[in-house]
Parts: sequence; C-alpha cells; structure tokens
Amino acid sequence: MPRIARKLLAAASLLFAATTMAQPPAADGLNAVMDAQFQRAVAADPELASLIGAGTDDSNGRLTDISLAQREALRAQMRTFLAEIDAFDRDRLHGQERWSHDTGRWFYQRQLELLSFDWAPAWMQLSAGPYAVDHLFGMATMLPRTLDANHAVVDEAGARQYIRRLHAAGIKLDQLKANFDMQAAQGVVPPRVALEGAAQQIGELIRPPAAESVFVQSLARKLDKVEDLDPALRERLLSEATAAVEDDVDPAYAHLLARLEQAIASQPHSRGLWVLPQGDAYYAAALRWYTSTDMPPEEVHAVGLAEVARIEQAMDQRLREIGLAEGSLVERIEALNQDPRRRYEDSEAGREALLADVRTLLDRADAKFPTLFTRLPTQPLDVRRVPEYAQDGAPGAYYTQPAQDGSRPGIFFLNLGTMDLNWWTLPTLAYHEGAPGHHFQVSLSQGLTDLPILRRTLNPSAFSEGWALYAEQLMAEQGAYDDDPAGDLGRLQAEMFRAVRLVLDTGLHRMRWTPERAIAYLREKTGKSETESQAEVYRYLVQPGQASSYKIGQLKLLQLRARARDRLGEDFDLRAFHDVLLLNGALPLEVVEQVVDEWVQDAAAKR
Repeated sequence: MPRIARKLLAAASLLFAATTMAQPPAADGLNAVMDAQFQRAVAADPELASLIGAGTDDSNGRLTDISLAQREALRAQMRTFLAEIDAFDRDRLHGQERWSHDTGRWFYQRQLELLSFDWAPAWMQLSAGPYAVDHLFGMATMLPRTLDANHAVVDEAGARQYIRRLHAAGIKLDQLKANFDMQAAQGVVPPRVALEGAAQQIGELIRPPAAESVFVQSLARKLDKVEDLDPALRERLLSEATAAVEDDVDPAYAHLLARLEQAIASQPHSRGLWVLPQGDAYYAAALRWYTSTDMPPEEVHAVGLAEVARIEQAMDQRLREIGLAEGSLVERIEALNQDPRRRYEDSEAGREALLADVRTLLDRADAKFPTLFTRLPTQPLDVRRVPEYAQDGAPGAYYTQPAQDGSRPGIFFLNLGTMDLNWWTLPTLAYHEGAPGHHFQVSLSQGLTDLPILRRTLNPSAFSEGWALYAEQLMAEQGAYDDDPAGDLGRLQAEMFRAVRLVLDTGLHRMRWTPERAIAYLREKTGKSETESQAEVYRYLVQPGQASSYKIGQLKLLQLRARARDRLGEDFDLRAFHDVLLLNGALPLEVVEQVVDEWVQDAAAKR
C-alpha cells in the first residue's frame, strides 16, 4: 500500500451525511461537534466502518457508494461540516479547542479545494490521486486488498457479509467505470503507464477460475481461522463466494478492463498534471494538501535542488571515510551495495539474522529515549517479516499502528522476499518506521483521548512523514552513528531520496519533465536500479504532491526547532519541544507552527 494508506488514515473516505445547526454552538461544544461529524462519516461509509472496527450487521455487507450522484452530495456535505466549525468564534476558544478548530477548517477547506474541479471523482482526495483508475491506489486494484485486510470473518455471519460485499462489488466497479468515463469526457485520462499497469492487474485478477480468485482465497484463509467451523458449512460458504465472483465480480472487472484497453489505444503518452485541463491549478491544490503549506511548486523545486546538492557533499565525505574515494557517487554506493560483507545471506538464517539485528538496534535506541521524551508509548513495538503471500505487492518496509484497545502492538514490517536490504541501511529504516519515528508519533496520538477523534486518527502526510525523517536525523545527533559511518551513509542516502522527490514531483507536474528525464535523474542521484526508478516515477505521476510531503515536513520541524532554540537560548528544552510536537496529535504544518510559536512565547514569558 502506499505509505499514506499504511498509516491507516482513519478518515479515509469521509462521505459525510450532512446535518445543519440551527444556531451557533457554545464554545465548549466544539469537540462534541467534531466527534459527531466523525461518527456520521462512519455511519455513512461502510468501508470506513470496517476499517476502524465499527461496522454493523448491515454495513458490513455493503460497500461505499461512489456513484456520480455522490459528487455534488459530497461537496455539499463537506461545506456543511465546514460551516459547523466556522460557527464557533475562534477568539472564544481556548487551549486545544483552537488547534481543533484550525485543523478541522484546514481539513475541510483543502479537501473542498480538491473536489472543486469539474472532473473530480466521487470520493475524497486523501491518499488517492486524481484519477478514477490507476495502477497503484485506484479502487479497482485496491478492492481485493481492502477486503482482505479490513473485513473481519470470525463466524458464519461475517462470512455471509463478505459474500454480500462480493455481490456489491459488481455495482461498485460499474460506478468506478462511470467516474472514469466522466473524467475521460472532460479530457482527464490517466497516464499510459497507469492504464497499462491497472489493465495488467485486472487481467491477473480475472484470469483464474472463480474458485481460485483472490477474493475466494481470502475468504478461505479467514475461514481457516474460525474455530469449530463445520467443514460442510465451510464448503458451502466458499461455493457461494465463488458464485458471487463468477456472477458479479469478474463480469464487472471485464467491462472495466475493456474500457481501459480502449483508453490505452488512444492514450499515447505518460505526462504529469500539466497536460490536463486545469492541471496546474489541481497540482497547486494537491501540494497544499500534502505539504500543508502554501509553498508554490517553483519554490518546492528550488528547495529540492538545494537539498540534493547539500546531501551530495555529505555523502561524498562519508564514502571517503569508509575508503571509497574513487568514482562517481552512484558508482561508490553500488560498490558498497554489492560488498558481500555488508549483505545478509538469502536464506532463512539470513532473514532471522536481519530481524535480530533490527531488534537489537531498537533495543539500543531505547536507552536514549528518556533524555529526548517525557512520555514514551505504552504500546509495544514488534518487528515482523511481511507474510510470504503478500511479499510481491508490499513495499520494502512499513509500519502499522497498534489497535486502540491494546489487542495488537505497533508492527514494523520488513519485506524479506528478495533480501535486498543491506545492514548499513537498516538503522535509519528502524528509526523511521519504528522508534522514535512512526511508532512514537502514532502511538502517542492514540492516547490523547481528550482530543476529537479526527485529531487522534488523521495523519497529515507532511507531519507524519516529516516527523519520521526528523527522527532519523535526531538519532544521528544523539550519536547513533558516531562509530558507524556506513550507517550514517544509509541515513544520508535515505534523505537524498526524499530530497530528489521534491525535484521529481514538481518536475513532472509543473516543470513538464518527461518520465524518462525523471527516471534518469533519480538513478543519477540515488543509484536506484532502472526498475526501482521507473516504479517510483510512475507512482509520482498518479499521486501528485505526496512525494513532496516528506522533506518539506522535516525541514519545517527543523526550522521550528532552530527558531525555538534561538529564542529561548539556554532555557530551550528538547524534551519539552518534542512534547509540543507529539502530544498535540498530528497537525497540519501551518497549525504546528502556531502551536510551537505560542509555546515559545509562554516559555519566554516564564523566563
């Protein structure tokens, strides 16, 4: 899954049921209003309800409506929610209520901005891109993964709800095709590589006989975990699921596939948003959503170029320290990559050794945390390998949040299918995905029970990814690499990758770079293979703006820390600064800046 999805943005498909308020609410009612909005979203969105474990017998058998009629309804509903928040007089709000007010306004305003285009699809633009169909995040290719991950089957009732959803999938796929046709009629057609990728995946989905479909196999795995299930009942349920795939799922996919093949025949190129009607305006809006700043694309591009140049110098210095002084930067990194002394054996023993080393890294990091944070996560962090059946479609590493009720720990997953991970890249990966990166930020947010649900579950990309990058540098500042120049090189290489993303995201969508130019630049600056570079660039094509969130977020947090330290001098408290960032939940950067500035003013006044 795309990274934003694996952070489980619990607000992920807010198809709101609008209500109106007869009079301005009292100031102490803001949290209640925002929680009521969230609950109405859950009630209106069956898939969101399943994601957060709030489904009912009825909703667990349905899929979310994405018909074209939902487009204007969604816009109207979000305008209603924004009006409910605007009904509060911010000057009368105090403490966290102000940040809730500002976060809610930012959330609805930015989403309304993305939905304002005539060709916007019938769902919110959260982690998905602008196109109805693409090869990565489109609903057509995500549907089997969504049902596999989010639909619980613990008894016969859950299985029958799953089967009803398979029947409903035919309707949803037809709705998706209608969105695709609506966009195409207005000149909005996905890049050719996205069409081809989606068509290939759909072809693979419908190729096997219905009984061997991924949908039926998913149900079979779930049923295997149901205790004391009668074997004859199991077979009947799988037979009914097979019939649903045969009658509804596969025919709808086949219709969509035929439409994509038609589009491929008339789509000669793969270009950024600049080629679309109102493409420049949409990209600027997407950047504002993902970076939660007002930085124009040209400024983001310039920042990226400057960061690439700075990090290149730092990487060259580290390479020289480990005895690699000859050749280009990429050639020397490749030599390091191929050094068998720095690789794990492609065997079960090698995989267990890699997992053990990651756990050791995190155990050592634990000793530093009391000097950096006043509050530590109460939820444990587990390190696991991606299950073998999911390796092909999974990223190299990712984090999943703990369950709110404590029944599941935070999990740092590592994809060990190809064993491409080298030991010198592991420390920064562990600090980013594990602790003190995503695990600290997400887990601590879950414990902020006095905040509205939206603030405890929404993870603006610039903040969540910016914090994880900040955590990488924080560990370097704490001496994690003092005796490990190769490990620090791994950190710099990861940071370089994020700086390059600024250049490529803006290059593709504003500077009119071709994918070929972007791929060449990515390879030159990071040393990634042709295949890896293609996959990255094709992702940026269909998820405009998201790739810029990582580095912009990190730079903003570092800027705020430097400003606070400059203002407070010897009174600057790093642990208190981290409290300000983490104990207010994940906020848009424009709100984070207000929070930090107010904290600095209060601290200066006390001094």
